[in-house]
Amino acid sequence: MKHFAYIFTILSVFLGITSCSNGGDDTPTPTPTPVIVHFTASLTPVAGTGSLASGDAKLEFNQTAKTFEITVTFTGLTATTGHIHGADGAPVFPFSSFTSPIKQTYAISDAQIVELMANHYYVNLHSAAFPNGEISGFLMKGETSGGGGGGGGGSY
Repeated sequence: MKHFAYIFTILSVFLGITSCSNGGDDTPTPTPTPVIVHFTASLTPVAGTGSLASGDAKLEFNQTAKTFEITVTFTGLTATTGHIHGADGAPVFPFSSFTSPIKQTYAISDAQIVELMANHYYVNLHSAAFPNGEISGFLMKGETSGGGGGGGGGSY
């Protein structure tokens, strides 16, 4: 019986040391690097306007968070409205500011991600002189960064 108590005590101490060294780790789990897909658009005059305005747009799509940030810079026009249109021509993401540079962040749905990744969205800026649009340009997918080195992430 004394021998059993001795083995039990040694075993308890050993298991206690092992459990403290494995379970008490408070090191936070690293946050994965988001996958960012970059898009650009060259904004040129809409056909038939004869406008001398120009601009560009840079969009960073955070595939991990399902958000994107767009920055639109332009010269040669006073924008009265602007937005990102779908391929069908309908405005999808309206801008709330019309002064260059326009900088906004949006949440994006899975269906919208499919359209974005297929280069189906374009930026359009309107003016009083050209209410249907003065300059526009399609957002074209460029490089992907982040995500721990493959940059793939997701099935879009």
